[in-house]
Amino acid sequence: MKPTMQDVADLAQVSRATVSRVLADSPNVSMDKRTLVLEAVEKLGYQPHKKLRPRYQLLLCIAPAQRTDPFHEHIFEGIQDAIRTHKLKLSKLQLQANTSKHSHKQFPPSMARAISKAQGLIFLGNIPMSEQQYLHLYQNKIPAVIIHGIGNSQLCSYIGIDERRAMIEVVNELTQLGHRRIAYIHGPEANLDHQERLRAFKLGVLSAHLADSLKLIALATSWDQQGGYEAARRLLTTHAPSAIITANDLIALGAYKAVKEAGLRIPEDISVVGFGDLDCAKDADPPLSTITVPLQSLGKWAVALLYTKIADRDLAPARLTVPTIYRSRQSTAQTSTSMRPRLRNEE
Repeated sequence: MKPTMQDVADLAQVSRATVSRVLADSPNVSMDKRTLVLEAVEKLGYQPHKKLRPRYQLLLCIAPAQRTDPFHEHIFEGIQDAIRTHKLKLSKLQLQANTSKHSHKQFPPSMARAISKAQGLIFLGNIPMSEQQYLHLYQNKIPAVIIHGIGNSQLCSYIGIDERRAMIEVVNELTQLGHRRIAYIHGPEANLDHQERLRAFKLGVLSAHLADSLKLIALATSWDQQGGYEAARRLLTTHAPSAIITANDLIALGAYKAVKEAGLRIPEDISVVGFGDLDCAKDADPPLSTITVPLQSLGKWAVALLYTKIADRDLAPARLTVPTIYRSRQSTAQTSTSMRPRLRNEE
């Protein structure tokens, strides 16, 4: 006796209507339920009256540090939009901090199982992988794209932010406003995801002949407002910058609090610039000058690259850098160092 749609629904523990929507490629079904239905179809050998279109399975591997990265949510929204556009399937794998302790030649068991079911991979953030692991994917014809991480391998595609151009533009904007003591607040030192941003700041100030600003680098213990507040507070007790650039907008908002506690005004006494142009930047008091990054586009392009690569395996891996735009708002102004209140350690 041939299996029926009701048999599929019973095995997948969903309604018959849900099975019908999945088989019709309706977007109004969650990824989890869609996976259950398609697995039940395969297990039962169910043959629908209407031939199913082939739908590629993509796997999104998320680096541990991305859990607290404010960019993560916006990039993921772009991935989901592209998944719906191309009518693909997506599963997620949140990696643990000890993933890198596994063999350099083999993937951890949970990761290996997930990879075996995928036709393409997206690595979001910095996921430590050896060249042997990249070679395994290449030999098994599983294309991969790295987003916003460290893309050293020539065997997979990479999409990142044009960090250098962005930071050089910000430093130039601030120097034109008369700033010569420009500080930078970076994220946790152990986090490799944004190391290029730190290198870009150093290159920017050196290009502007502001070598003294290399002494004005502070490390936040987290990527949130509290981390920015604590780092800015330490910075302001030992130095007197006229401007602060931060690694993201949340750190910048934490710096706002420390600056105001020090009796300084933004931007009259000190200018502040963020990175990312998140919603909180526009709502800040004063509105935050920042670097706009098309975060959703990162996710969309990653899916588009994979979709094209799956369709044509002979295509070479691509490396894309996304342009950024400096968005000037009310948190930056002409320097007025001579009018700035003295810090306690200057008295």
